[in-house]
Amino acid sequence: MGKAMKVGNKDGFGAVKRKDGWLRAKIGQVCIISTICIICIICFICIICIICIICGVGCGSKGLEKMQSAEGEVTGGGNGTGAGCAGEEGNRAESGWTGEEGGHAEAVGGGGTEEGKETDTSKQIAETYRDIYEKAAGEGKLSSLETIQDIVDRLGEEGYCAIDMENENQVNLTHPEKIEEFCSLVELGKKGEETIISIMEDGGFIRFDLETVHGEVFVTRSVLQWKGGMPEVDYMNRYPACEWEFSGNGYLFFRKKVPQGYDGDQGYTAIRVYPLEDECRELNRKYILPIGYNANQAFLLDWTEEELKGLDFDDLFSKLYNSTFGKPLPYEQTIDGTSYLVPEEEYEKVILSHFRMDKETLRAYGNYREKDRAYEYRSRGFNDCASSPNNPYPEVTACERQEDGTWKLTVNAVWPIENMDKAFSHEVVVRVLEDGGFQYVSNRVIPDEDNAEPTWYTERAVK
Repeated sequence: MGKAMKVGNKDGFGAVKRKDGWLRAKIGQVCIISTICIICIICFICIICIICIICGVGCGSKGLEKMQSAEGEVTGGGNGTGAGCAGEEGNRAESGWTGEEGGHAEAVGGGGTEEGKETDTSKQIAETYRDIYEKAAGEGKLSSLETIQDIVDRLGEEGYCAIDMENENQVNLTHPEKIEEFCSLVELGKKGEETIISIMEDGGFIRFDLETVHGEVFVTRSVLQWKGGMPEVDYMNRYPACEWEFSGNGYLFFRKKVPQGYDGDQGYTAIRVYPLEDECRELNRKYILPIGYNANQAFLLDWTEEELKGLDFDDLFSKLYNSTFGKPLPYEQTIDGTSYLVPEEEYEKVILSHFRMDKETLRAYGNYREKDRAYEYRSRGFNDCASSPNNPYPEVTACERQEDGTWKLTVNAVWPIENMDKAFSHEVVVRVLEDGGFQYVSNRVIPDEDNAEPTWYTERAVK
């Protein structure tokens, strides 16, 4: 019995031992698998962290590069009186510059903020000429030169520096001495501030608040419009003037930096500070502006009424049609340009009213089709229209009544986008007729080594 017990104990012990070994093996496998999983998870987390660090460094580098690039743009040099894109941080802080280059007035708080105070001031400025605005709006004359002149004069009486639409300069600036003084402060590196109000054709205005510190200029540009009979500021933008120049002929040029290749608003402003004689302005509006420099080369060439070869009479037909008939040109401009048969009476009336020649001479110069008793007129297409708001505009700076009764006009081509108050000069002789009409007698480009190439002009495409 004891022996049997012995054997039984041995067998029982062996079974337990075998079960224990199996359990230990399973536990070992589980531990190994768990360890591997933990290691994999740790490795995965480490890889994610490394990727994040790499991306963070990369993004940070790009951000730093952008910051450095922006800083380079802001601190880059300007021209003229020495004002660059911006100055040292101390100068910005001293001028109140925050580094923010944009913002809309409607998003700005009330009068407690600086922007709110500026908005309130603009509304007060508009209220000073409300009567002029309401009268002109009721008569449909808001865009007339007379209305704009009246508003400018009113603001001048209130002590403001005011002028007509930005970059047009058809009205003399009020209180030019204030802007001259400001430009002097810029040149001397002293602190100063001034405001210019530019009246728009809808009765609103663009307000330029100028500040200068240590020869650098900061601009706050805001726009006020009348909405429902109430003045509202709906745009405000602050920027350092990356270019600032007060020219020898009395033009102030300044500019906001825009990305290279940007095809929107080019950010430039040109303001004539020195006044022009009223007679020069009137003669310019009557004889020179109707032709101008867009989509024609009449004032880019030397010619006389004895030798008109070289002039493009199709271009002149489109330019002078309105002043001849008092209505817009009916021949539409198309993408590629379109040819029209214009009755001879219509075409000849426009050209012969403004140039001394007979029909036979014009028909020899022009594209006359005898069988149709008409001229083949081709409108310029979009590719050769040669018209742009960035092109120069003419400005009569001197006028002389000659012994034969003709006017000799000295004209400067003002090219704002190039900061040029005289891209070139030319002399135009005009004959005033007894019936109130006029004829162009000649044009002569005044030779000067500084004359700019008329890169804005495009030759008409071949018919």
